Amino acid sequence: MLLLVSSYVFYGWWDWRFCFLLLFSSTFGFFVTKLLSETDSDKKRRLYMNLSIVVHIGILCYYKYFNFFISSFTDFAKNLGFNVDYTPLQIALPLAISFFTFHILGYTYDVYQRKYPASNNYFEFIAHIAFFPQLVAGPIERANHLLPQFANKRQFSWIKMEDGLMQMLWGFFKKIVIADTLATQVNYAFAHYQDLHPITLIIAVIMFTFQMYCDFSGYSDIALGCARLLGFELLQNFNYPFFSTSVSEFWRKWHMSLSNWIQDYLFTPISFNKRAWGKFGIFYAALVSFTISGLWHGANWTFIIWGAVHGIAIGYELLTKKKRKGWAKKYNPIAYSIGSGILVFIFWSFTQLIFRATSVDHFYGILKQIVTAKWVFQPEVNSVYLLYIVGLLLFEWFQRSKPYALQIINWPYYIKWAICALIIITIFSSKNLNNQTEFLYFQF
Repeated sequence: MLLLVSSYVFYGWWDWRFCFLLLFSSTFGFFVTKLLSETDSDKKRRLYMNLSIVVHIGILCYYKYFNFFISSFTDFAKNLGFNVDYTPLQIALPLAISFFTFHILGYTYDVYQRKYPASNNYFEFIAHIAFFPQLVAGPIERANHLLPQFANKRQFSWIKMEDGLMQMLWGFFKKIVIADTLATQVNYAFAHYQDLHPITLIIAVIMFTFQMYCDFSGYSDIALGCARLLGFELLQNFNYPFFSTSVSEFWRKWHMSLSNWIQDYLFTPISFNKRAWGKFGIFYAALVSFTISGLWHGANWTFIIWGAVHGIAIGYELLTKKKRKGWAKKYNPIAYSIGSGILVFIFWSFTQLIFRATSVDHFYGILKQIVTAKWVFQPEVNSVYLLYIVGLLLFEWFQRSKPYALQIINWPYYIKWAICALIIITIFSSKNLNNQTEFLYFQF
């Protein structure tokens, strides 16, 4: 009950009115899954499942996509010569609506598939949905992983406390020192791209790639560490994605809770439904799944394009899996892995340009500036920003076998606390401490 009340106070601190939306979604999910567990009629079970999808996706579409869909329709009508006037509604986007909607829908579908029975404890259920460390930006938890932890007895552990604080400290460092520092250069470059050297823009895109990583994985580290202080273990959300040698592997290591959600609840059912199409059914499933994932990220055509591009890449890799294994055996394996890793990073950075652009026109303008601008003057590059990136990659490479890079609790105490002290001093010395930017994934 303490966690339940604390989580709602935490959520309501932003806007107390949306606590009722969170409560309604959680309550509806609880009672629908109870009905699913209590009936054996396939017809009724399909009805309850479809009702849950309509209600939760309907709420999400109203708050997040209503203006986008209507505006897109009116723009299309105007292009056809029809005069359609529309004034967008002033709809505030509830914090974390995409995350808790996917959380509840995933749980409902698992109960529908009879993977486990529905919860019988109302307060435990709504508490695990609202659990404040993971509520606003994930990871997207699975009920069979988090919900039992509310029923189990938890005991205080000094080791868990130290480990949790270490992970939180690493998250704060990545967010405040690296992500917010890179943000100043990135924001300027994307706002004034017409006046910048192409190399400056390319470096800005790379900086945004690492800004996004440090910002989002930093939040995940803070969430996991905070939960561990309270005796809970959340799902790992990042696993050093920049050392991947394929786009598929990158997604298995980036926003892992979303990737697994997409695979279990979108890709697998769609590919099974289209199994008669053979390999093209798999390609179709990847394209549809990741396009929906792009739309989940935001009501903008840039996100839809971003998702579709990743869907095409994943589909290509699935169709050419055997051929690429043959290439790996034919050529030097180490050289092939390094080359593949570089290509994956270039692809990911390019798609991050689409992700960061405010519109399709904005993306096209930056891309045009990179391709067509004259390369005659010196690019404006601050080498300090690049040192942050190189240092981060080196440290994560050496710690890549650990769940997070600062898991050094088994190191000699004088080295361990010297590193922690250095990080704390760096955080408090950062000019970003009193000028922080919002976590990027709060907008989703």
